[in-house]
Amino acid sequence: MNYKVCILAAGIGSRMEPFTQHINKSLLPVDFKAAISHIIEKFDVNTEIVIAVGHLKQTVRDYLDCAHINRKFTIVEIDRFMGKGTGPGYSLMQCREYLKTPFVFFASDTLVLEDIPEPSENWLGVSQVSTTQEYCTANIVNNMIMSLEDKVISNNKHAFIGAAGIKDYDIFFDALENNIELKNEELQVSNGFSALINYNLKAKYLTWFDIGNIKGYVNANNKMQKSDYLFDFSKSSEFLYFVGNNVIKYFEDKEIIQNRYKRSKILQDLCPKIICIKDSFYSYEKQVGEVLYDVVNDKVMDDFISWLDTNLWINKDLSESELKNFELSCFNFYYKKTMLRIKKYHEKHQIKDQSSLINGVSVPSIDTMFNSIDWNNISNGIASNFHGDLQFDNVLLKNDGNFLLLDWRQDFSGNVNYGDKYYDFAKLNGGMKVSYKLIKQGKFSYSKNKQGNIIILHEVPSELKKSAKIFHNFLKLKNLDRFKVNLLTSLIYLNMSPMHHEPFDHFIYNFGKLSLYKTLLESGKING
Repeated sequence: MNYKVCILAAGIGSRMEPFTQHINKSLLPVDFKAAISHIIEKFDVNTEIVIAVGHLKQTVRDYLDCAHINRKFTIVEIDRFMGKGTGPGYSLMQCREYLKTPFVFFASDTLVLEDIPEPSENWLGVSQVSTTQEYCTANIVNNMIMSLEDKVISNNKHAFIGAAGIKDYDIFFDALENNIELKNEELQVSNGFSALINYNLKAKYLTWFDIGNIKGYVNANNKMQKSDYLFDFSKSSEFLYFVGNNVIKYFEDKEIIQNRYKRSKILQDLCPKIICIKDSFYSYEKQVGEVLYDVVNDKVMDDFISWLDTNLWINKDLSESELKNFELSCFNFYYKKTMLRIKKYHEKHQIKDQSSLINGVSVPSIDTMFNSIDWNNISNGIASNFHGDLQFDNVLLKNDGNFLLLDWRQDFSGNVNYGDKYYDFAKLNGGMKVSYKLIKQGKFSYSKNKQGNIIILHEVPSELKKSAKIFHNFLKLKNLDRFKVNLLTSLIYLNMSPMHHEPFDHFIYNFGKLSLYKTLLESGKING
């Protein structure tokens, strides 16, 4: 059957704040795929899809350009998508001239599991609900819609889910245009569907995920995810998508996108080639291989360290003035940025820097420990090419035995061209002391009793312990400062803490604090 699809993605998504402050709600990922992609992929690649955009419309355009280059879209910019008289009915009316044919209607915050019926008949997607006042509900007899009640307390327990097939499109739009009654100060699509009741409006029972609110969004991710990740390791300012054969990254900070692209040119064939770049997105083709966490052993680790030393960690010759600027960059990156991140964590949880008992160890305040650190020595780095987030989840072992770097950092303290080799050392070290793969599987714990005593637990596989020994032998062989590596590793953990969700933020903060104390204690920089 020849028909179109219309997806409404114009609204501000107020129920999904703060996520929707910087990105359209249709782009929030569910199982590492944007909600709108889940909808789009329900339909044949040759089906024309009309998309109504408004709030942060450019993010939708840019995402579609990277994720669905072979699809046919008609983008309709809605002139008003906030305030009285707007709403889904208003947005749909502005799409009318592009929908002079039977079409399937979808709200962008609606996901279903089943295949979508064609609009060869008028149908309304419904699902059972316990409360009715938030929804348009249907009175159903013998699978036929007899009446609709919009956002009121009702005995009807089947809600319209935001998906429908519209065969008699002229009747639908005429009714929508002539009935301008508002519900909650918005023009609802139910005004049009009510007219279709006289033209055999059937009920289609579908498995519905309402991702228009935080609770529903979390539930959809829990139910639809295919990975074994039990813990949300993501950050609210960036998202990762897997669509078809593409990997797509979103960053709220547009400068990160531009600098990632510049760094990909510096890294060249050490990282994937970026095939699409927009203001807030870039993409590259999926790469064949296995992440290092899944395949690491003694030989792989030996090969990897040798590969890094030969191909990535190439020292940069700096002039005297460049060297001074580099040392200042290191100080800003290691000390000032860490202080800001620690402050952010403290403000996030309304706590103060103080001594604490962690796993039975009395750990001084961070301020006390920082006063014992020689920051001039820490800032005396080695300028070289770098990755910037060099942990095993960000490295692929390809079938040909070579390695490929993923998710590289965009700069080092603002410098795109080079960074501190010690930062890569510390990142690599940090991903062996804490298995981020197991963290994502929820294999860690944090607890604090009434007395304030903190217990943190996690697993470290034997392969990582062996890999860490190989790495430390490399540092010793190269006459590199292992104390500095361990200290920077602790700082990295502290830096991570405010950027993640509970309880991992508490775990990694206290793990970083405990690690810093042990590093200083073992080196004699602080007394026990």
